[in-house]
Amino acid sequence: MWRKLLILLMLTQASGAYAHSYQARVDVAEWHLEPGPLQCRLWQSVPNYGDAVFEMKAGEPQIFYVDAYRPVLKKGTAQLSIIAPEWRTDIDPRYIGETPVVPGKRPILLDEDRSNLLLAELEVGMFPSFKHHSWHEKHNVVADVSAVNFQSAYSGYVTCIADLFPANFDQLRNSTLHFEFDKWFLTGAVKERLDLIAGLVQLDSSIRRLVVDGHTDSDGRRGYNWELSRRRADSVKRYLESKGVAPEIIQMRYFGEGKPARANTNASNKATNRRVYVQLERG
Repeated sequence: MWRKLLILLMLTQASGAYAHSYQARVDVAEWHLEPGPLQCRLWQSVPNYGDAVFEMKAGEPQIFYVDAYRPVLKKGTAQLSIIAPEWRTDIDPRYIGETPVVPGKRPILLDEDRSNLLLAELEVGMFPSFKHHSWHEKHNVVADVSAVNFQSAYSGYVTCIADLFPANFDQLRNSTLHFEFDKWFLTGAVKERLDLIAGLVQLDSSIRRLVVDGHTDSDGRRGYNWELSRRRADSVKRYLESKGVAPEIIQMRYFGEGKPARANTNASNKATNRRVYVQLERG
């Protein structure tokens, strides 16, 4: 306890402000795990302060953030420290840097490197500590994240991360699939993209429609290009269905050379126009 009082004293003297201290007691400290194929979330409620959250979404780096129970009213800076539990009298507090504080109910957000640092400290029984200005003028906050009961939830979190789907809705919602000249067969790269799309559709029930649009360049007769764009769109539609996407949610359209992405003035632009565009829509 004397270490915590020492930290509070130093911070208060440095800022000239009174510091409120928040920490979950040993008998109530609890870590919660919310696993899923598209998001893993590990969090602890700090009484009267907010939730300290580690989160990793499919296709994105891990982050740490604070969901505060009351909004912080102005921007500022938070000081980050690592402190030992009260029974580790041999370890002194360690200052590890600063991070911006933004107004609102999510005042602190840490990137992947710093969130991994906090996880590593929690894994060995240390307590990350945050000091920043409070909800009141001239008041500061010191909030500690407890390592008590961390190991079991953390083990599940690591397993969840290992099983996350490799991409998310925003990364796959607009996909352009390119084709060789006068071809409608799917290449390996196109199939890899479609495998991701099909997998996401089966995991994310909010996706209600896939729009598949076929296109060509301007070489060849217009009627032939119209049929070629249909074949390209149809090959994509059939592949998605073979991977488990329900046929009724796929809308297939084809435009021939009628909607070029670029002017058909050179070989590079024509290669860009030989495509199928797949768009995911949520309902």
